[in-house]
Amino acid sequence: MFLMSFRPPYFSQSNEIFGEEFLGEKSISFPISEVGFLDNFAGVKTAGLREVLVEDEDGNLVFRVQPRKRDTAINYTVKSGDNPSKIAHKFGIKVTTLLWGNGLNVKQTLHIGQSLKIPPTDGIYYTVQQSDTLGEIAKTHNIELSKIYAYNPHVKDNIIAVGKDIFLPDAKKTFVQRSFSGKQVESSGGVLESIGLRIRRPTKGVLTQKFHSGHYAIDIANKLNTPIYAAAGGKVIKSQDGWNYGYGKYMIIDHGNDIETLYAHTNLRKVAVGDEIKTGQLIGLMGNSGRVWGPTGIHLHFELRIRGRKVNPFNYF
Repeated sequence: MFLMSFRPPYFSQSNEIFGEEFLGEKSISFPISEVGFLDNFAGVKTAGLREVLVEDEDGNLVFRVQPRKRDTAINYTVKSGDNPSKIAHKFGIKVTTLLWGNGLNVKQTLHIGQSLKIPPTDGIYYTVQQSDTLGEIAKTHNIELSKIYAYNPHVKDNIIAVGKDIFLPDAKKTFVQRSFSGKQVESSGGVLESIGLRIRRPTKGVLTQKFHSGHYAIDIANKLNTPIYAAAGGKVIKSQDGWNYGYGKYMIIDHGNDIETLYAHTNLRKVAVGDEIKTGQLIGLMGNSGRVWGPTGIHLHFELRIRGRKVNPFNYF
């Protein structure tokens, strides 16, 4: 039973148990947190009930009703007055979980009627890559393998399909360095000659902001002085300290063929203008110089420019 110091006028004074005829129990009580999870009082059932066989005080097997949490995603339609914070609270998940699960960022506006995927708990969706194994995925995201199986009933015997999304409970968005793939050759001048442009991921960490209108780059956050590597071979054409229009300490590498990459907000630059750089060479350390604030904090601001136009790096990793 709930102990309340204040009873509103609509609160029943009766001690009669509601729903006894359906639940088959003389008395039922759940912790307040579990009741809130079962019915969040916003008209949305975030879980359900299940009957389990347990022994009572006399050693007899009886059915008991217990809360049952979701292990799969559900869809939610945005209503008037909704925002990411309200929706996340409604389902008992973090705002970042909601945003990551739907490819959104904090600057984007929700629209009435928009459909959102609500993960079963905090975590991320991960798209299986070529040569991935469940063990490697679990290790990379610092979670237990058993949790992946628990929230992905379609995954059996460590068999996962490339391109398939799996849910990683308690994981955060991780930016994993990947090497070049396909046929790439670097000339002595550092020009990238390949069948389709492919660049290396310049660092590792948590992806805090994707490429979108108003932010034509990606942000990867990690600890101070996390190494930053050249995404491709080339020649350094900018390397300077200062404010630099908010970039802070930054570098630009010219890869030839009108292709450039920019690395901003560094704590320390390891290269100078005119240096010839190889793919994967250490060029700087992560920091928070320039215009940095909010949840992004210490991070690398990474831009890819092709013929003077900023493009989404994820299309070229």
